[in-house]
Amino acid sequence: MSQAGVVTRLAVRELWITFRLLVMLVAFIGAGATVALLPAPLSITMGRLAAGLAGATLLAAAVAAWSIADERGRGRTGWLVSRSVSRGTYLRGWFVAMTEITLVGVIGAAVLGWLAATGVALRLAPHGYTALAIAAAATAIAGVALGLLAGVLLRPWHAAVAAVVILALVGAAAWSVPGAELLVPGGAFVALAGLTEAAVAQGPVWRLAGIALLTTGALLVLTRAALDRAEL
Repeated sequence: MSQAGVVTRLAVRELWITFRLLVMLVAFIGAGATVALLPAPLSITMGRLAAGLAGATLLAAAVAAWSIADERGRGRTGWLVSRSVSRGTYLRGWFVAMTEITLVGVIGAAVLGWLAATGVALRLAPHGYTALAIAAAATAIAGVALGLLAGVLLRPWHAAVAAVVILALVGAAAWSVPGAELLVPGGAFVALAGLTEAAVAQGPVWRLAGIALLTTGALLVLTRAALDRAEL
C-alpha cells in the first residue's frame, strides 16, 4: 500500500473513533432523509434539500479544519512527516479521506432527494437532477479543501470557525447577489433549490461544477504551500 493510502486509512480511522465520520454522514444523509420523510411540493422539497446539503458542507469544512489543526497540535502530523511521509502525501491522504466520506454522504442524500422529488413531480428529468447533484458534490469537496487550508493555518477552534464563516459568506453571495451564483462556489445549491420539472440547461450546471473543482485545486495548492511553512 502506498504512503498516501496509509495516511488515508489512518485519517478515516481517526474520524471514525472520534465520531466525526458519523456526524458528517448523518448531516448529509439527514438532509435527504428529511425531504423524504416530509413530503412537500417540488419547490419546497428542493429548497430543503439544498439547504440541508449546504449546512452539511459547512459541517464537513469545519470537521476538516478541526481535524488537521488538531493533528498538528498533537504532534501526529510531525510524527508521520519525521518518518518519511512527505507533507504533500500527508495532505493528499487527508483530502482523499475527507472527500470519500463527503461523496458517500452526498450520494446518499441525492438518492433520497430523488425519491422524494419523484413522489411529488412526475416529469422531473433525471439527467438534470444528476448534473445538479454532481455540482453540489463538487461544491462540498471545495468546502473540504477550504477546511484543510484553514486547519493548516490556524488552531482547531479558530480554523473551524474561519472555514464556516468564509463558506457562509460565499454562499450568501451566491444566493443574494444577482449573477454571483454562476461565478462562485455555492451556486450549485442555489440552482438545486430552484429545480423545477422543466428541462435543466446542462451548460450552466457543468460550469458550476467546474468552478467548484477549479476552486478546490487552487485551495489545495495554497494548502500545500502553507503546509510547507507550517509548524508541525
